[in-house]
Amino acid sequence: MSDGQTPLLIKRYASRRLYNTETSEYTTLEEVSDIIKSGRDVKIIDKVSGEDLSREYMVRIIVENESRELPVLPLDTLQNMVRSYNEKTLALVPKFLEASYDMLNKSQNQIMENFQNVSDPLKNLKDFQESQKEILSAMFPFMASSPKKENSEKNNPELDELKKQMAEMQKKLDTMG
Repeated sequence: MSDGQTPLLIKRYASRRLYNTETSEYTTLEEVSDIIKSGRDVKIIDKVSGEDLSREYMVRIIVENESRELPVLPLDTLQNMVRSYNEKTLALVPKFLEASYDMLNKSQNQIMENFQNVSDPLKNLKDFQESQKEILSAMFPFMASSPKKENSEKNNPELDELKKQMAEMQKKLDTMG
């Protein structure tokens, strides 16, 4: 759920029409999509049986958006999603997708904070890198103890050059502000 707010309850009638229980009005799938895009969670149930239809309608919204608007999901990603419906990856994929979206949301928030607080971009970059490492370590614990990674960080001239460039950028920013 977003913001800890109670999901908006939408009821689907036998006529297949959707009913917004907060506004006491019929609504369209596009309006439900707009509500979700604004950050509100929704729960869609069948009025008669009480069956939760939320997943079915979320997939419909994605299909409509992918066919109408600028597609978000590349064809390779869609094909990989279809391939993930097998016994080997069925348990892993939902966790991976959830962690990926959590990482995306956290990254977006950090990027916005970094733009607002440009006083120390190198520190912000290091904090961002650390948070990404934590997320990846949680998702793939077997990768966290890789000794190769430690050695590559110690003797990486490209990383040293990037650090030098960031320090120079910081000096320029300090002289501007």
